[in-house]
Amino acid sequence: MAKFKLKITNSLFYSLAFGLFFIAVFFASEKTVAQESAQEESVLTPQLLSSYIANKKIASFGVQATKTALFTPSAWASPKDEPAINANDVSNFIALGYVPTMQKVEHGKDERNCLAQAIYHEARGEPEQGQWAVANVILNRVDSKRYPNSICGVVFQNANASKYKCQFSFACDGRSDDGGIGNIIVRSSWVRSNLIAHSAFRQFQAGSKLTYLPPSVLYYHTINVAPNWSKVFNKVAQIGNHIFYSQS
Repeated sequence: MAKFKLKITNSLFYSLAFGLFFIAVFFASEKTVAQESAQEESVLTPQLLSSYIANKKIASFGVQATKTALFTPSAWASPKDEPAINANDVSNFIALGYVPTMQKVEHGKDERNCLAQAIYHEARGEPEQGQWAVANVILNRVDSKRYPNSICGVVFQNANASKYKCQFSFACDGRSDDGGIGNIIVRSSWVRSNLIAHSAFRQFQAGSKLTYLPPSVLYYHTINVAPNWSKVFNKVAQIGNHIFYSQS
């Protein structure tokens, strides 16, 4: 009987000891996981840094910050009571001068082509500096309040009037304004006129002035004629077969 009790006592003791050992291991493992988790959370990650900055911003705007707070713009940005955009607003915006991008692109092509036509017909036989000077006069006129505010408007001003009322003779002589149809010399002159027009127009779009002639130079004629207006304007330069004038 004593042996049986001793056996039970020993068995109970080992059971209790095993149980206590298992519990100790369990809690030890839980502590290790918690420590590892804490260590992982202490690593400075982009998410943790963003959260920290957000909490600082929220706190600086008087909103209580907590460890779990997330950055929400509505929590700190000043609310603005602005009305929604309606059809009337859009109409007013368009009326103020809005132009669709594709329309601007097409307009730019037309402007550059008008400038190339003027350079070609007015100065294709001139040295390159003379062609630049003609382009310079046209762009000066665009900037002047005395003339239309577009290149095509300047080049073809009064083109629908009588033959001698237009500003540039080629615009109202009844012949085609396009160039480059003919021999290789004519074609190369058309290409050169387009290259100069392209470069001059890009500078004009960027707000950069051509410097071949002063901005006040708005007139020119060939050395073969002597118009009456040349007597009242100031002669500025002669380049090739063209004489250039500014207003008195």
